Amino acid sequence: MKRFLHCSKSMSGRVVVLTIFLVLAVGAVASAGNPGEARKALAQMNIEYGEQQFAKAAGAGDMTAVQLFVDAGMDVNSGGGAAIGLAAGRGQTEMVKWLLGKGAKPTANALQFARTRGHKDIENILVAAGAKE
Repeated sequence: MKRFLHCSKSMSGRVVVLTIFLVLAVGAVASAGNPGEARKALAQMNIEYGEQQFAKAAGAGDMTAVQLFVDAGMDVNSGGGAAIGLAAGRGQTEMVKWLLGKGAKPTANALQFARTRGHKDIENILVAAGAKE
């Protein structure tokens, strides 16, 4: 019985810590309903607001950061479409779909990056979205 209670206390502590973490993480994203809050949330994540950082986050598949950038006013086509190009070249299928859904242009560069790196699924998505060589 003592062993069970010890395990139970240990698990309870972990659940509390996990719950607090999730509330803070969700709160940062949920509070980003306006550009100022989104920029503040990015700063709390130690991410500077800028086109290069936006493209880097897209290439890494960091959906939370990319959503915050867009909420903060970042144009999905900023930097000549660097975000979709990096996401395509790095095999970030869901990110490519999401960016296209937000109005990103299916660029020839993104298509080339996907093709040369063997991401056939992304290549097909971009062609279907209108990408031309």
